[in-house]
Amino acid sequence: MAAKDVMQAARPRNEAEETVEAIHRGNVDAVVVQGPSGPQIIMLQGADAPYHVLVERMSDGALTLDADGSIVYVNSRLCALTGLSAQQLVGRSFASLFAGPVPQQRGDDAASDAQLRRSDGDGLPVSVWMRQMAMGGVAATLVTLTDMSIQRRAEEVATAERFARSILEQATDAVVVLALDGRITHASWVAEQLAERSPVGQLFSEAFPLDAQSASQQGTLTRFSRESLDRALATKPFHGVEVALRNERMSGRSFLLSGGPLVNDAKDTVGSIITLTDITERKRAEEQQTMLVAELNHRVKNILAIVQSVAGQTLRTSPSLPAFNKAFSGRIQAVSIAHDILTQTRWIGIGFNELLTTVLAPYGIGEGRIAIEGPPVLLEARLVLPLSMVLHELATNASKYGALSAPLGQVTISWRRCDDRNRLELVWIERGGPRVERSGSRGFGTTLIDRVVRFDLDGEAALDFEPEGIHCRLTFALTAETSPEHPPASAVQPD
Repeated sequence: MAAKDVMQAARPRNEAEETVEAIHRGNVDAVVVQGPSGPQIIMLQGADAPYHVLVERMSDGALTLDADGSIVYVNSRLCALTGLSAQQLVGRSFASLFAGPVPQQRGDDAASDAQLRRSDGDGLPVSVWMRQMAMGGVAATLVTLTDMSIQRRAEEVATAERFARSILEQATDAVVVLALDGRITHASWVAEQLAERSPVGQLFSEAFPLDAQSASQQGTLTRFSRESLDRALATKPFHGVEVALRNERMSGRSFLLSGGPLVNDAKDTVGSIITLTDITERKRAEEQQTMLVAELNHRVKNILAIVQSVAGQTLRTSPSLPAFNKAFSGRIQAVSIAHDILTQTRWIGIGFNELLTTVLAPYGIGEGRIAIEGPPVLLEARLVLPLSMVLHELATNASKYGALSAPLGQVTISWRRCDDRNRLELVWIERGGPRVERSGSRGFGTTLIDRVVRFDLDGEAALDFEPEGIHCRLTFALTAETSPEHPPASAVQPD
């Protein structure tokens, strides 16, 4: 067999038209067509029958129009596309085949798009190619119609795929798509980073081995085998499961695992979408907030204990209600000043010089009556309240009975670091006040200073009532490590 040309049915329209013309001119001995059972060779012997066999076996719909535009021939493929028989189609007008504009022959010999009307009322997108030609001396129009629904569907799938990919690439969470068997079909860039490589093709449990964050959730996870967990993730919706990844690189990080079904156009579940949201910072913030609330609760209880104790002992040692009111108000003011300082410094601490200036401001520290001297020392937040109370007691006593109660009286405050700079020694000396008379009884102020320094400051207090004025020497720890192992909630306790 000598073949002058071998053609496939799915070639461009100009080749199909050349083939048909070649068949009728007798220039082709045989053609290869794509039939239902694969490629087949058809021998041509110059008769009409081989031409009809060729057209019947085309993968495109084909028809012939007479000069008036009526259908005179259709192949079986066109019958399949329309859902009508050849008897129902032959004799109808060409325009009746279409829903919408009727395609016209184009001068550039290109195909045009149209909607083929089907017997069920639906429209089918087709590409229509037309060519006028003489067949057996009679003017006719050859028309082929290519089903574009598969191509359009492929284009829609490709567009949807690009759209989904763009979403996954922009997602800030780890997002994966699971098939019904639990295997990953798509993954976001963040998910790839967590898995350290593309997890596509792996089971979810292989790419992201999970550990629960709480005991209750750990019990839930242990009820699943790896296979059942993958199936559950792929088919069942769930939200808000706190998990960790069993990965040394992810140690200390927390994730929120959520998932929901993925459905197709027929509303059938075809898989699921799983997200892993990094909530490490949120968990840390929650833990910090819990700690802050607990600390605040502890501090409030301490303050209330101090207020209660100061009120009780001030009342016990006050000769009258006005005296109690004045003494109690001053001590509460000292507590308030300390907490103002801590709030302003965010509980970090304050320089000792700044603390003295703030606490002693009501007693004229900037007027030459009080002199301070010492190296820079940063006090921890825990030292601010007890030191404020001690300084308040010393300054109040000096203003009532000591150096600050006389016009020419002065107070000198000096300090230095000692014991390898772990402790601070503070010296308070009064001069120029009324002569100090020794008393056999100790007032609450003296008791308060002694107990606060010993219990809250882990130190020692030595008060000497010299005739020329009070000498007070305080030493206390600057670091928490040297404080008592089990300090009381407050050193200011009722007797």
